[in-house]
Amino acid sequence: MIQFNFENVANSGNREPYNNVAAHEELKSMMSRFDRLNIFFDIDEDGYEVIKVESTYVKRFAYQLNDESANWLMTYLSTGKSEDFGVEPSEVQKSDQTNGNEYRKNMLKLFVESKAVNIQFTPEFRDRRGQLTAVANFKFGNIFFFVNRDEDIVSYLQEKELIR
Repeated sequence: MIQFNFENVANSGNREPYNNVAAHEELKSMMSRFDRLNIFFDIDEDGYEVIKVESTYVKRFAYQLNDESANWLMTYLSTGKSEDFGVEPSEVQKSDQTNGNEYRKNMLKLFVESKAVNIQFTPEFRDRRGQLTAVANFKFGNIFFFVNRDEDIVSYLQEKELIR
């Protein structure tokens, strides 16, 4: 049997920090082409709040968020304007949330409370078992919410009369 020597294999402690500046430039390039973006919220392996973003032409990648970049993203989704004055992609802070599902749930609640956009929910009988799926549609993209279906989120959405 073949023997592998794993001594020289890099472990996660030797990883380079994520290049969010390059991710920002790629996202800006996508916006300059007016790509329709598909966006998913998550917490990355380093503990930062990120969007996973993709388009018809670009495979999914992560982009770490801060307040300015989140506002920049929302402006693009709504208006198609891609100017990024004031956005510093390297100025990100670790999230106080460590669980990606909890973060996605909180983001869904934030969008529901804002009432700024219509959110469509997949009926439970059509969704994956134990999952709740929602999408916020914008002129220049969509934000998808995939969260675990638990009593907390179900009762919240029922109270808002968004699901039955």
